[in-house]
Amino acid sequence: MTFSLPKDAQKILSKQVIEQKINRMAYEILELHHADREIVILGIEDGGFHLAGQLAMKIQTIQDIKVELASIYVNKADLYSEKPFIRQDTTGLCDKKVVLVDDVGNTGATLFHAMQTIYPLSPVSIHVAVLIDRTHKRFPIKADIVGLDLATTFTEHIHVVFSEEGYAEGAYLF
Repeated sequence: MTFSLPKDAQKILSKQVIEQKINRMAYEILELHHADREIVILGIEDGGFHLAGQLAMKIQTIQDIKVELASIYVNKADLYSEKPFIRQDTTGLCDKKVVLVDDVGNTGATLFHAMQTIYPLSPVSIHVAVLIDRTHKRFPIKADIVGLDLATTFTEHIHVVFSEEGYAEGAYLF
């Protein structure tokens, strides 16, 4: 499904700035996992998974650490209609360190529902990373790694545009 930005959309992050933020976020993840030999980067489909892929590539260029990349599907349109599920073999999260990634953190609902699926799989730790974090939390979720904190109104929206190859091209407020 293709998303068309409204004509009044304002660019808040360029491709170059997003790349800088991803670089910094990768270093923050490595700081949290400095003694680890392996981490799992789990991206929420679609935008979170694209961002997770970029973070995984950046992490591996910085440090020799095994990075497993996986995706978790969360029905964002109706969080209560179906349980989120991980596309890869879920036994792989037991005793692992997990970084849950999404492109935009808003109310915390998507991340909260993803956590309810991940937690029973017994990971050692779960850290949350988001490119843009908004200030409208309704669920007890706080991102550990944030590219940009942005206060918005309830009526405003943020959309991160990704290329067909999965690279963030820009972030827009409308």
